[in-house]
Amino acid sequence: MPTTCSSIDPGPRSARGHERAVKGCTSCALHEGREQPVVGDGPRDARLLIVTDVPRRHEDIHGHALAGSSRNVLDEALLHVGIDPASVRRTSVVRCRPPEDRTPTADEVATCSAHLSGELSLVSPEVIVSLGAMPTSVLLGRPVRLERVAGYRLDILGGVTLIPTFHPSEVVRGVPAASIALRRDLAVAKAVLDGRMGSGAQARSELRSRLQQQARRSATGPRVHA
Repeated sequence: MPTTCSSIDPGPRSARGHERAVKGCTSCALHEGREQPVVGDGPRDARLLIVTDVPRRHEDIHGHALAGSSRNVLDEALLHVGIDPASVRRTSVVRCRPPEDRTPTADEVATCSAHLSGELSLVSPEVIVSLGAMPTSVLLGRPVRLERVAGYRLDILGGVTLIPTFHPSEVVRGVPAASIALRRDLAVAKAVLDGRMGSGAQARSELRSRLQQQARRSATGPRVHA
């Protein structure tokens, strides 16, 4: 079961404290082979936070959550839906690149999730877009298949709207429909931020209302006319 950000210590609450905590972190062995950890970049008052999974070669070199082709794909998709990339904050669940780009262990993910929780407290975003299954699972606190939740408006952390989508690297690799899905889901984020679409909490309330109505209709049963 992934560690949920709401169940761990929120960590530092100042920008300087957050940066010191990430750069000085030696809580797991991943720090031993890193070039630069991912601190998170973009405005600290950003309304939209994008969360990716782990640093790879370009991220390790530059210390950014997304770099290289993935960064270019994401920025183009943001511009396509009318979001200024400079207004967005980007961060990562795991802050140091795993050796040979292996999958991080559950303990490594849990350790770095404390930094993510601290950054969420620092930024207080209205909308989070999670790139891939791992950050989505961490933010929801349970394992999920991305295909089942991509594009949905989910309510987390007491009122933050989470919108899962595909990682830009899937677009780079030519995964069918990944580019369309990424732009579609970023457009949903834009609509929520603009007030043209309800938040995750509103979507959950609407779903609960529909289910209750269906249950009442099922309980009543079909009417029989004499």
